[in-house]
Amino acid sequence: MKQESAVVYYKTGNTFLKKGNLLKAISSYKAAIRLDPLYAKAHSNLGVALKNAGLFKEAITYFERALVLKPNQAVVYNNLGNVYTKMNRHEDAIRLYRRAIVLKPDYKEAYHNLGSVLYFTGKTGEALDMLVKYEDIRKNKWKTNK
Repeated sequence: MKQESAVVYYKTGNTFLKKGNLLKAISSYKAAIRLDPLYAKAHSNLGVALKNAGLFKEAITYFERALVLKPNQAVVYNNLGNVYTKMNRHEDAIRLYRRAIVLKPDYKEAYHNLGSVLYFTGKTGEALDMLVKYEDIRKNKWKTNK
């Protein structure tokens, strides 16, 4: 019963997040987590809502919890990289974007984000390579072996 209720709060949080109502999204995700502390998706989406609200340190906590609960989530590594980018922790962001790409080699957003951070840190050659891969994936030209 608690897990079913947690799913309802999670889905409600998703609706609020899509509408940009961050306070209600945060509240809904926290309610889902109270009911099911092992709900990795709720931790991850709470991290997104907190990031969007500018609460970066708190967002990091929930993204990291999501990864402890369910490792190897490329989207969570990418989102955590986005937080570190916002905090000007570029080397940490680069490491996380690279991890997202290892986990999901056709993850175009991670290539774009990695390319952007590499560019802003002066690594223009590698940045160009990442942005070319992003465009190839976007145009559906690049295929993975997975």
